[in-house]
Parts: sequence; C-alpha cells; structure tokens
Amino acid sequence: MTRTHWHRTFLLTGIAALAPLSATAQEAASDKGILLEEIIVTATKRQESVRDVSGSVSAVSGAQLQAIGAQSFADYIQRTPGVVFNDFQPGTSHVVIRGVATNSGNVQGQGTTGYYINEVPLTEPGWTIVIPDIDAFDVDRVEVLRGPQGSLFGSASMGGAVNYIAAKADASKQDAALESTISRTRNADVGWTGKVMLNTPLVEDKLAVRAVGTFRRDPGYLDNAGTGEKGSSDIDVGGGRLSVVWTPDEETEISWLSLYQKTDVDDAPYRNPAYGSFGRSTALPETNDTDVQVHSLRLDRDLGFATLTALGAYQKKNQEFVFDYTPWRGAYNTDLGLNLTNPLYIRSGGDSDGKSAELRLASNGGGSLEWLFGGMYFESDKHLYEQLGARGAAAAFDASPLYRPGAGAIIAPDGEIFNAFYTDLTGKESALFGEASYYFTPEFKITAGGRLYKTEVTSTSSSVGFSTYPGNPTSDRTKTKEDGFSPKVSLTYKPSETLMVYGLYSEGFRFGTPNTQGLSTYPVPSGSKSDSLKNYEAGLRTTLADGMLLLDATAFYVDWTDIQLRLLTPDNFNYASNGASASIKGLEFSGSWHATANLDLQSTVTYMKARLEEDLFILWYGTAPKGSQLAGSADWSISNTAIYSFNTDYDPTITVAHRYLSKGISDMNSAVPGIAVNEQGGYNLIDLRIGATFGTTKATVFANNITDKRGITRTLPEANGLSQGLVRPRTYGVTLHWTM
Repeated sequence: MTRTHWHRTFLLTGIAALAPLSATAQEAASDKGILLEEIIVTATKRQESVRDVSGSVSAVSGAQLQAIGAQSFADYIQRTPGVVFNDFQPGTSHVVIRGVATNSGNVQGQGTTGYYINEVPLTEPGWTIVIPDIDAFDVDRVEVLRGPQGSLFGSASMGGAVNYIAAKADASKQDAALESTISRTRNADVGWTGKVMLNTPLVEDKLAVRAVGTFRRDPGYLDNAGTGEKGSSDIDVGGGRLSVVWTPDEETEISWLSLYQKTDVDDAPYRNPAYGSFGRSTALPETNDTDVQVHSLRLDRDLGFATLTALGAYQKKNQEFVFDYTPWRGAYNTDLGLNLTNPLYIRSGGDSDGKSAELRLASNGGGSLEWLFGGMYFESDKHLYEQLGARGAAAAFDASPLYRPGAGAIIAPDGEIFNAFYTDLTGKESALFGEASYYFTPEFKITAGGRLYKTEVTSTSSSVGFSTYPGNPTSDRTKTKEDGFSPKVSLTYKPSETLMVYGLYSEGFRFGTPNTQGLSTYPVPSGSKSDSLKNYEAGLRTTLADGMLLLDATAFYVDWTDIQLRLLTPDNFNYASNGASASIKGLEFSGSWHATANLDLQSTVTYMKARLEEDLFILWYGTAPKGSQLAGSADWSISNTAIYSFNTDYDPTITVAHRYLSKGISDMNSAVPGIAVNEQGGYNLIDLRIGATFGTTKATVFANNITDKRGITRTLPEANGLSQGLVRPRTYGVTLHWTM
C-alpha cells in the first residue's frame, strides 16, 4: 500500500467508525460560548470566579481542553498570557512565567515555577525530580497564576504557579467516558491514545469513586544515525488517577486523590542539527524513564463562620537518564590509562520522597472583612546519582596503571561503572501564612497578607571511583538555612459587575542550593541563597456587549536581584551561585468574544522585556553584558483561537488555533560575546480541528502544525554537539470521545 493510499484509507476508516455519541464541549459551556464560560478557581485558596481575583490568573476548563484537543502541557500551557514552554525532555521540560528564569530547563536548584495538583506541591528543593505532565483527560481545569505566589503557595512560585485540578468523584450520578486517538506524525509511525473514566456512586449523594486510566504513545520522528534506529525516540506515557469523595453530612467533605504516571523514552527526543531536520547521532540510545505517584487526603468542614481545610499528602518520584559520553572517551584512555573501546555513558537521576501538610481556616464572607490564615510543612528526602561507565570497564580498570587494591575506585556489580557521584538531600519548609480583605465600600477593597517562612537544606555528597584516586571515597556535608517574610498587598476597585481594576504588590522566594566541594578541579562557591523578587502590577477586567466580550489587560514590572544561577565549570560540573540583577517589564492582554451565535474568538498577546540590569560574570565563560535577554523568555508571545459551530445536524464545529513565539536564548552563556548562541523560539504554529457529534460521541479530525514548522523549543550543547528540542512536526489524526 502506498503512503498516499494509506493516508486516505486511515481518514476514511476513522470517519466511518463513528458510533452513536456524546454531549459536545459546547453543550458543557454556557450559551455565551465555550470560550466565555465562567470558571471558578482556587487561586486565593477560596473558591471564586476567575474574573473576581485581584491578580493575574488564567484558567482553562476541561471543556476548553477538549475543544482544542489538548493531551499534554505543550498543547495548552503556552496559550495563556506570559507563559513560555521550553519542551526538551519528558519530566524536565520547564514552564517559564513572565520571563523569571536564567535557563530554559529544569536545572540544579529549585525552579521559579511552582507545580501543584489539587494544591499539593510537586516541586521539592534542589533539582526537581520529574515535573509531571498531567494528562488533560478528565481534568476539571488548569489554573495558571502569573507573578510571584509566595504568600499563599510558598517556595518555587517566584514567576508563578501551575495548579492542576483533577475532577473529583461525584456521588450524585453514574458517569463514564472513553477517548481514543489515532495519529500520524511526519517521519514517524502511527501514534495512539487510549483513555477511560468511570464515576460510580457507592452510597447515593454520600460516597463515590472516580477512576481514570490513560495511555499515550508519541512515536519517534528522529532517526539516530549512531545506533541505526529509525524513529528512535518513541515516548510512552501511562498512568491513572483515583478520586474517592465522602460527604457524611452537608457541612463535611472528605476526599482522597491518588495519581500515578510512568514515562518511558526509548531515545532522547532532541535532534543534532548537524544530522539534518530529523537526525541525531549517539553511540547508544539515550533513554529516560520516570515514575511519579502522589496520594493526598483532604478534609473540608463548614464551621458556619469559616471553613476548615486540612490537607496531607505523600509523593514518590524517580527518574533515570542515560547520556552518551563517548566523545569524551579519549580523555579517560589518556588520563586514566583505561583501554576503553565500548561506548562511554553517564547514568544520571534519582528518587525523592515528599511529605506535606497544610491546615487553614477561611472566613465564609458576608461582611466587610474576609480573612484566611493557616500553616504548612513540607519535607523532601532525595537521593541523586551520576555514574560514569562503559561495558568492559572492570577489565580495563584491572589493567590500568592506576589500579591498586584499596585505592578506593569502585566498580559496580555489572562491571561497568568506574566513577560515581552521589548526593543525599533533605529539604524542609515550614510557614505561617494568611491574608485579609477589608471592604471600605462595596466598590473598594484592600487585601494584605504574607507568609512567614523558614527553609532548611542538608546535603551529603560523596564521590567514588577514579575521581578520588589515590585516596578513599570522599564525602562532603553542607547545610543551609533561611527565613523571611513574603508579603502581598492589593487594592481593588469594582464599580460594577462588568468592570474591575486593581493594583498589586507581591514577592516570591525559593530554596537556596548548597554546592558540593571537590568535584571540579576549579573552585566553586559554597552555595546559593534565595533570590529577591518584587512584583508590581496593575490590571483591568471588563465585560462588554451584554457579557459577550471579555477583556483583560495587565501591566507589570519585576525587580529581580541576587539571582540564583546554574553555572558550569570547564570540566562540566554544575554549581549554584547568586549574582546580578534583572528587570522584567511587560504588558499582557487577553480577550474572549462570542462574536455571533456561531462564532467564538479568543486572543492573548504578551509583550515582555526581560533584561539584565547589570553585567553578569559567568565563571569560565565571560561576562553577559547589561541589557542581555534572560534565558527562557520571549519578547512576544501570541495565541489566537477561533471556534465556529454550524446549526445543522450533528453540530459540526471548526476550530483554528494559532501560536507565535519570538526568539530567545536557552542559557545565559549565550549572552556572552564570542560564545555560540543557543537560540529557541521564533516560530508560528497553526492547528486545525473539525468535529461533529453523533449521539453521545464526538468525532474530530485534526491537523496540528499544519505548516510543518521546525520550531526550536530549547537548544543545549551536549557531548555529541548541539542538541535541539523541537515542536512536533505536522501531525494529523482522528479522535473519538464518548460520554455516558
């Protein structure tokens, strides 16, 4: 069968397979259209409309996620204002909000964006082991909070926070849903997804269980010349969620949430541009495996004058990478006297166990004073490792002139590892937080609050193998402690239900990072401390045309000093430091318009100038001059969506989505004159979806990245040369979504 014939058969088969089916996403929304539906959020740790929040909050509902065919982060997160998604490796791809970053990836220290699921923190101190990419299926909504959220959400949320809200079990009805997608990406095999949800009341209106299972295969479109594997970078993502909700009485709700996600990557999904648009070359597959599980128990109790919330959670994460290090093999043969002929690799990763607890009390409103206060505790135990090995290393070690019994070099049981570095890290965060709002008049409100916090990191690092020759394994223990107060103040004027203006001041913080001494032959500082970040913003929200047009506009200024940096020594060891300052000035705009009974339009535009305010000295690389763009940021980001619904049988719809991201840099080294620039961004993407409803089933034919752009999402120098993450090439397919 020819490729053209296969394509035609695939599309006809997908359309012919439609069975009787479901409520459309539009039916789930209001008469004002799916893009204008009112979304209730918990950005202030109390439920309120997203349009009543005095701060920069965007929310994407489950119906909207379904309408755009969202599967993962990459499909929706960059459609919100002020957000750049730096897609590179599953589990380490990084969201940058308002340009608050100095690197486009998940780096050595705690990141600047906080991630949560149902308010459970997912970002521990130090290098975050796995940033879970929650599948969008059966997600109630995704909240994106822009600007520092230190007062209510704590560490890591300096630039902002992403809070997934998973759908909860519903004891009032039996419900179920199935979804499957078959797709084809240029230069790749067939991809597919299978997803299922079942909601069952066990005791009517009292007790219910909701179970979700998902699997997604993203076939590899890169060909590895070194291993000879075509389409080498297959990615499998599978897992599920379990929600149990018990309401013993009208004032009490007890809920349980479990999440499990597993990712298997056959080979790293980034190209080496020297080998063409779809080429890479490594001596062995660069695999990546992750596991994440989160379990939480929550109590919400209405006490009349206030609501008591108690939330406890446990999480366990692990991740392992394999990187080809063969180009450096000659250095070990020369310097260490090893006769290595097999591929050299680094096995890197770790595991973490985290425990968190939060207790808070929030007034139920109804007067001129609203308040909320509480306390929290988060503790994470983490084990990190980096091992250098090659097949036959044991025999080469025995024959090396460096070898003598008791020299301290350790060979792993598999006979491959000849050098290793380990770090055991315990991080603790405790805090008291709160805020209060006072209404001077029904139109004027002032809100003030903050977080009194304390952080502590204890790190023990050890080195074994040739790096410690001729002595015994080394061990180094470091400890950092910090405390402070992260304030927030806002003034809101709301003269009517259709207009609100506000001014806001807020701050953020994160854990410092201790450094391990002695790994590098070059001197490094003892560690880093929290940055200082101050955010000033003014916003306007208005509703026009009888509620058919929503407009939001925000102007912001960020003053960022003592920036935490991830730097690299010439012998390739990461370390943390503080230095320099930056300012970020920006304008954000979003508009949603129910233009006609059939047409919905939505647009977001962000202009942002994230620049160094003073020269930044980058050890061993040089100086990034004042005025340099911050890594991971973009001056312009634009998103447009149009949904047209036809008034005919089967409720057909057409959705066209566009995204634009201007050019940026992936690391601050690129800002140093004379250093190669690692660029990203500078692309437009257009997606098209055509759907129809047959009873209880919605069928959609789609084409993503229809112009087949090679959008670069991150560039990083690796052992085998420059590596680039890419926007997925042109992908088309069919999705069937059935609901009970």
